[in-house]
Amino acid sequence: MTNNSTTIPKWIKIYLWITFVITLGASLAGYFKPDALLGTWEAISTGGALSLAGPLGLFLSRNVATAIVTIFALVKNNAAMIKIVLLLRIVSDGLDLVNNIVADNMQVAIMGGVMCLIEIFAFTKVKA
Repeated sequence: MTNNSTTIPKWIKIYLWITFVITLGASLAGYFKPDALLGTWEAISTGGALSLAGPLGLFLSRNVATAIVTIFALVKNNAAMIKIVLLLRIVSDGLDLVNNIVADNMQVAIMGGVMCLIEIFAFTKVKA
């Protein structure tokens, strides 16, 4: 792959840096203070909910993987990699939208939907 840094609009890089920080922050909070991060989650009292082998572990694994892939693409400053990161985020935020609509958690659904729309728009703006 060649370095296509001139085809990545600056606002997309800023957006991805912000989402990287949020994603990494949520992951660290989940590891060290899961009850603070997920205190309003209805299933928190379910046995094993805060186990790394359960839903918390899946949430953290996804967030850590997304953060690592995002920082790698940003450091490489490669348009093709940025498009792959945006595609990953489109799928995960789109599924967050759907899952939270089903769970009747509209605040998180709206956030996932807005992020997904931003990422779809960004995807179309990166020339790779």
